[in-house]
Amino acid sequence: MTAYTIETDVCLFDLDGTIITTIVAAEEAWTKLCKQHNVDPQELFKISHGTRTVEVLAQFFPNIDNTDNKGVHLLEADIADNYLDTIGVIAGARELLLALDRDPQDKSVNFKQEHKRKWAIVTSGSPYMATSWFSTILKDIGKPDVFITAENVSVGKPDPEGYTAARELLSKTWNYKSPCKSVVFEDAPVGIKAGKAMNAVTIGITSSYSKEVLFAAGADYVVEDLTHVTVIENTEKGHIKLQIKDPMIR
Repeated sequence: MTAYTIETDVCLFDLDGTIITTIVAAEEAWTKLCKQHNVDPQELFKISHGTRTVEVLAQFFPNIDNTDNKGVHLLEADIADNYLDTIGVIAGARELLLALDRDPQDKSVNFKQEHKRKWAIVTSGSPYMATSWFSTILKDIGKPDVFITAENVSVGKPDPEGYTAARELLSKTWNYKSPCKSVVFEDAPVGIKAGKAMNAVTIGITSSYSKEVLFAAGADYVVEDLTHVTVIENTEKGHIKLQIKDPMIR
């Protein structure tokens, strides 16, 4: 086994393709919309994953009224409400998130109960769709206090605005010196680029793109899923130590 240990203060996660698998649901909903508007879905899929829905709508469906994000809400409500049976959890994601809420050496510590979690979600999805997963398939995890969605940023990935905002909020929660050390978990090239733009260590997951694409975007490590990432140290006043087992090679 090849293993690497990295030290960080906080962990920042994309959602779709990183924590949960929504690609089937998203592609079915987008394809339905494409058929209604005579748009080639294959052209749309080249840029849609990891990109804010508002930006995809503006590029491919300029005639759809998206005033007050109502076009976004309709599409993403369709995904969340009508395709739940196609949604899954990335292998190892549930275990990793639960481990980040605990000190492996002191089982009495529970950062979730203290509302001082060391991880956050930064997603290109809308609040309705993104938060809905934490009421359904991720109910046992529970929505983290720091939760950045498409509506919380002025520009989406690859701009680091969302990840930077999450890092700053967690730094204030834990009184860390800013900018604190951070690790970004992503499945899309635009997200990897956003993480690198804020000097985070980036871990790519090959749920949506190949290792070549993720490495080309700047990923420091690439793994098949989150079973390859383990929390080995996580004290209340100390750093998080992560072990990355058998990452892919370039």
